[in-house]
Amino acid sequence: MGLFKFLLGLKDVEVNGNMHVSTLQERFAENFGTQLRIYSKTSKGINTGKGARPADSKATLASVSIDSVKVSSMTIKKNNTVGEIEDQFAKKMGIGIQIASPDGKKLAPNNIKLKDVSKEMS
Repeated sequence: MGLFKFLLGLKDVEVNGNMHVSTLQERFAENFGTQLRIYSKTSKGINTGKGARPADSKATLASVSIDSVKVSSMTIKKNNTVGEIEDQFAKKMGIGIQIASPDGKKLAPNNIKLKDVSKEMS
């Protein structure tokens, strides 16, 4: 019954450039039960791979965005795949992210829906 309640409780999350990194990470964990890693921009643009640095938790999303992208608001939807959400952040906000398991130890596969990450990776 707990899982059923959890799935019904999943809410979309509204995101904008004025939001702080820590606020988004908290809302993401509360609403989807998974970890969200947000990375700082680099001189070469977005980097979510080797050598990527986590964004400062007190920074705004607009401040960690690459300069070539005009930050726009977006909505994270539970029915989108992990890959779609990561692409949305790159294109609409100029931010590199990775969605991880609830314990933060493994990255979620790009082909599963956000609503399934918590139950499949627990």
